[in-house]
Amino acid sequence: MDKRRALSLAVAATATFAALWAYVTQPRATPRHRPVVPIQDGQTIDFSGGRPVIKDSAADKASMDAALKQIDEATTSVTFPAEPAPTPAPKK
Repeated sequence: MDKRRALSLAVAATATFAALWAYVTQPRATPRHRPVVPIQDGQTIDFSGGRPVIKDSAADKASMDAALKQIDEATTSVTFPAEPAPTPAPKK
């Protein structure tokens, strides 16, 4: 094998090894798991600080009651019609 070809193979092998080494040694991001917080009726969960905080204040209850009232008012006139009965295909 001539020197030029051997040098090309050596450079290619070095570049491949460097790329693999960079891939293998890069830091991996660890998944962030949020703690499991049970949903409790009438209480809110605040994640704004990075951790779940269960709140049960009068202001939160008032805003939840107002939101539920708005939802009830918005959905009173919503109806879904029944699907028409399918007509059987004519037999041949």
